[in-house]
Amino acid sequence: MNLKYPISSFSFLPPLRMALLASAIVLPFSPLPMAAGPAQAAPGSCWSLLQSKFGPQIEKSVNEADPCKKLPGVDHKDKFEVKSLDVCDAAGGGVQINAHAEIACKSHGVLKTTIKGQLDASMTVDVGACHITDMQLGINGPIGELISSVGGLQDIARGFAQAKISEICGK
Repeated sequence: MNLKYPISSFSFLPPLRMALLASAIVLPFSPLPMAAGPAQAAPGSCWSLLQSKFGPQIEKSVNEADPCKKLPGVDHKDKFEVKSLDVCDAAGGGVQINAHAEIACKSHGVLKTTIKGQLDASMTVDVGACHITDMQLGINGPIGELISSVGGLQDIARGFAQAKISEICGK
């Protein structure tokens, strides 16, 4: 997933804080499919958190997460793998955090089944105010259809992410 915004420096944000902000978008993976596509990235304006020194800790957190346990009909994570987690410059001195992941959930019930999909998430944060200014989440495939039937999860995911960002910022 690529994003396009004017390049502005975010070197004032310590790398650990940036990694924690990005983690806030990776962990609450319970969204509805996106109505609009994500923005496009300008070359050179993004960097990968998975390739940074924070990559192993982010991967550990993702491996411990089980976004399937609250879904109807499937109760266990089969696969939850973050393929990309990038931080990009955003207009106005903010940052945009983009994630792409593969997810598969399975059932341990009488009818054993596995449903799969891909998750795309994009969150823009006003770093100075420690506030999410935009967030779009979407899951494609059969699992996306299941999640969209639950309803209201987009707001729940945004609330969870904002709470984590506020906690990181000490607010």
